[in-house]
Amino acid sequence: MKPIFRRRRERTGIYVLAIMLVLMGLLGFMVYQAFKPKESYSMSRSTAENKAAIIDGLSEDLPNPKLITEMKKYLESAGYEVVVFNGSSVNLELFKKLPKMSFSLIIMRLHGGRIRQPIGLYIGSGIFVEPFNEEKYTYEYYSGYLLKGVAYIGGKEYFVITPHYVLDKLEGRFPGTKIIVLSCYSMWDEIMAKAFVKRGASIFVGIDKKVDSSYLDKVGLELVKEISQGHDVKEAVSNIMERIGPDPISGARLLYYTKE
Repeated sequence: MKPIFRRRRERTGIYVLAIMLVLMGLLGFMVYQAFKPKESYSMSRSTAENKAAIIDGLSEDLPNPKLITEMKKYLESAGYEVVVFNGSSVNLELFKKLPKMSFSLIIMRLHGGRIRQPIGLYIGSGIFVEPFNEEKYTYEYYSGYLLKGVAYIGGKEYFVITPHYVLDKLEGRFPGTKIIVLSCYSMWDEIMAKAFVKRGASIFVGIDKKVDSSYLDKVGLELVKEISQGHDVKEAVSNIMERIGPDPISGARLLYYTKE
């Protein structure tokens, strides 16, 4: 009988040890879950959803640092991480990589104009991105992806991005980005807006005519205020047009385009 009792005692000890190991494993897992950094996922998600860019291509020709500071302040108060691009950092390489930079909101303050076709009609609008240099971007320029444009104010020559460039040359896709282009003729027709939406933007906001810079900056700031207060972009544009109205000099209006 003694050998049988000894085996049972040994088995009992093994069972107890196994149970203790399982309990220790469960306890360790519970401690890990309680103390692991839970914010890692939520922070990365928040950064992706609330990351804004202000691209001030007029920082040298029509500087308004107070405007940019106020825009940044409003957006940060709403939880956005804001990156400001100005001066020489506003260039073709920046625009080419914008879709991959995970901005949920992009505000561009730029020169803009209409694209005149060989037949004499104006079709599409262009975004002035970088001072013109005939030794740069020769392929894109001579193949028609880039044009040369002259700014209405200052008369400086710029490389101009076409809708065709947006469709074919930008790298990656926008992650549902809201894009606001504060420039003359950015919504002359919907061709440029459609190009950005086809590249993944959720909405495109622009101005339909030549516009006075003071009006441009006024509606731009009001738009940022509305967004920071929780209004969606379509509602913000409608509110601003109802409250401020079109440019009293040119009649230019703030308009939006969305695929929905």
